[in-house]
Amino acid sequence: MNRYALLAAGFVVLIALAAARARLDRRDGARRVFDFLARLEIGLIVLLLASLVTLGTIQIIMRNAMHSGLLWADPFMRHAVLYLGAVGAMIASARMNHITIDVISRMTPARLKPLRRLLVYGATAIAAYLLAIAAGRLVIDERSYGEMAFLGIKTWVVQLILPVAFTTIAYRTLLAIFLGREPAEAGADS
Repeated sequence: MNRYALLAAGFVVLIALAAARARLDRRDGARRVFDFLARLEIGLIVLLLASLVTLGTIQIIMRNAMHSGLLWADPFMRHAVLYLGAVGAMIASARMNHITIDVISRMTPARLKPLRRLLVYGATAIAAYLLAIAAGRLVIDERSYGEMAFLGIKTWVVQLILPVAFTTIAYRTLLAIFLGREPAEAGADS
């Protein structure tokens, strides 16, 4: 199987997962699981933000009062900001509340909204999937360098959030197509 066929197969799998997830949307048990996962994401954002504020404050105090600091704190905080952005983008895509430049929506008659959604969200999903592939290559390249990020954790391990986030965004955008969601009506789903 050549590389392009493999990439296409991966996207088809993502479409199948989104279609299967859309069928589960109305089941109460599944709904509770999806809501729990959404709350976990929000909890991760809160934890990351709290750790950034706390560690940043500690670093400022240690540098000004003791003329020292934690060596691992700055790289940790840089990567925490990366995680904040990635998880925040995943949450925004679940709510269909991300940044959009969509002139077509304002000019499309109501009867053509499903077609517009398919085209715009489909293009978004394809772009996110291609970014996930590029991010995966970045992680593979970074692994070959073997650099440490902080506290003995390799840089490539920390950067795994990038392909995960872009794949999740692609999946959730495909899910919005199957559920027929528009930004105003989307909830915080996984």
